[in-house]
Amino acid sequence: MKGYGSLFERLGGEAAERSGWSPEVAAMASVAAHLAKMLSTRAGSVQTLPDYGLPDLNDMRLSLHDSLNQARTAIERFIEAYEPRLSAVRVISLPRDHDPLNLAFAIEGLLEVDGLRRQVSFSASLDGSGQVKVQ
Repeated sequence: MKGYGSLFERLGGEAAERSGWSPEVAAMASVAAHLAKMLSTRAGSVQTLPDYGLPDLNDMRLSLHDSLNQARTAIERFIEAYEPRLSAVRVISLPRDHDPLNLAFAIEGLLEVDGLRRQVSFSASLDGSGQVKVQ
């Protein structure tokens, strides 16, 4: 896929906003937008893809350490399965900034743009309401 965005991004006008950007920057913006949508989707909410989405990461009845490890693993598997532009995905838990309902992760991987792979990093923050911001 070219770096101009997904079909839905092109239809929604998001890709047009990126028309003057380099293919690499446009691809990173497209991946970040897709990751935000993916990580905001709860498991079981997409009938045609029962494995699509994340479990409620704030509802895990485990120790904080175990919860973060399970969350990291779930996010890595989800991205590897549903974001084909990223490979060698690695998710790293970041400090929680004194808010127990917020989770923050660094998402690292290789992004393929125009046949070339480049190391990229995104930051994702998940708040208690299930909303996700990816930069």
